[in-house]
Amino acid sequence: MSILIYRNSENQVYKISIEDFEKRVGIRYVNALIFEKEEYREKLIKKAQKKLKHPPVRQMNAWTLALHQKAIEHPKENLFYIRWINSYLGYGVFAAQDIPALCYIGEYTGLVRKRRFHKYRFNDYVFGYVAAGKNTPYIIDAKEQGNFSRFINHSDAPNLTSRWVVKEGLTHIILFANKFIPKDKQLSYDYGDTYWRSRSHPSLIT
Repeated sequence: MSILIYRNSENQVYKISIEDFEKRVGIRYVNALIFEKEEYREKLIKKAQKKLKHPPVRQMNAWTLALHQKAIEHPKENLFYIRWINSYLGYGVFAAQDIPALCYIGEYTGLVRKRRFHKYRFNDYVFGYVAAGKNTPYIIDAKEQGNFSRFINHSDAPNLTSRWVVKEGLTHIILFANKFIPKDKQLSYDYGDTYWRSRSHPSLIT
């Protein structure tokens, strides 16, 4: 398994192994959700199944699966590259090729654990975990383990949309293009109002 990175010193995109990438950025690269406790997984599966009993929720999930299931199971390679921006923003994710609207980009992965507001107040790599659209007391924490999606920056006018989808009983947070994205454009999504309650709102990417 490999990933594309951009070397600013050479103005060139290179393919490197995941092992080399992990050493470079200091994280464990995981492409699936990890649960701090198995009981969390079981509880969240039950919550999702309960929500799916409601016809509008079930219909939304069926539509999302119909649109993205093939891409979720067989994601396209070389859609993006990781690039260092600056010491304030850190890394960003950029389109390695033209990306059509509605194209599946990937899943937000990391460690699913209980939300602790004080402990994670200054953790920038968290995503609130929803069970089929229902808020839960859990988060996806990608600070120490996650995939490329942890490097996608916020924008008030994003070119990606985040959405939940239930697959094989478990809710996943996926990202897909909401418009055509030209090659070398930075990928972004809206982190949401909750994220900015304890942080200054940068509005950095347009």
